[in-house]
Amino acid sequence: METNAHMPYLSRACPSCSETAGSIAVQAKTPAETLTLDALTPYWRGFFNEKTFFSYFRCHQCKLMYCPTFFTDQQLEALYAQMPDNTAGNSLEMLQKTQGGYFQQLKPYAQMEGAYLETGPDLGLFTQHIINEGHFSKYWLFEPNKAVWPNLTRRFPRPNEVHLSSEMFGFGPVPDESVQLAVMVHVLDHLLDPLSILLQLRQKLKPGSTVAFVTHDESSLLAKLTRAGWPPYCLQHPQLFNAKSITGLLSKAGFKVLAVQRTSNYFPATYLLKHLLWALGIQVNLPQSNSLQLPLKLGNILTIATPSV
Repeated sequence: METNAHMPYLSRACPSCSETAGSIAVQAKTPAETLTLDALTPYWRGFFNEKTFFSYFRCHQCKLMYCPTFFTDQQLEALYAQMPDNTAGNSLEMLQKTQGGYFQQLKPYAQMEGAYLETGPDLGLFTQHIINEGHFSKYWLFEPNKAVWPNLTRRFPRPNEVHLSSEMFGFGPVPDESVQLAVMVHVLDHLLDPLSILLQLRQKLKPGSTVAFVTHDESSLLAKLTRAGWPPYCLQHPQLFNAKSITGLLSKAGFKVLAVQRTSNYFPATYLLKHLLWALGIQVNLPQSNSLQLPLKLGNILTIATPSV
């Protein structure tokens, strides 16, 4: 990887197969790579009528959608430090329902005992289901946002069973071949080098264990309808997956995919209408109401896999 000579950004090959040839798949009206870092910083958070993001290319070899130009590790560290927890601006009740849906889809594939590993648990909404219904004796949690640690740790009846680290991927303390279940909810599409992280994770998993990833689905109907206005096209996602491209990445990292399933997210009806109009370029302000909540499959997928033999 090299820094862009024109702007102080990173130049990347495909993070799945290392191919450098690709063609533009989605581009903002004003691409992020044409702007300075100072100009981009205000766009890091929030939803904008006229937004910007780094241009997404389609890899000619593996077909992954990724940004050949993106922020450096140092820039990302500074930008993520400005972010609140993942519930900011969202109804906690609906987030709990959404995370509960992820858990119910995962349950038939996972053995709920032994050691559990989760990267980016945030407030622990998904983790709570693991605690309530699982029988794990050890929890390895990697969450860099220390502001959410009090909410996260108070969920555990036996804190001595929990190893909580601020390193997002400090897997070093985890014994090799010890983890029975590993989960990443909306983490994989944020990583500059997802293949390297998956290879490290693979070493920590027991034979026959289960891994689960929730990611955005760039092949979804909503993505096709809203095009460049689709919310996951943003400054925080250096790549976006579909069922085929995430299966290919996991295969390269030594995993066998068991299932790729569409997931439901719960939203207030007014929230959906507002953000759909904004994605189509119509900026309106509607009164916030949680009275009508809709579970919709709007563009997320749950991928469940196991280490290859």
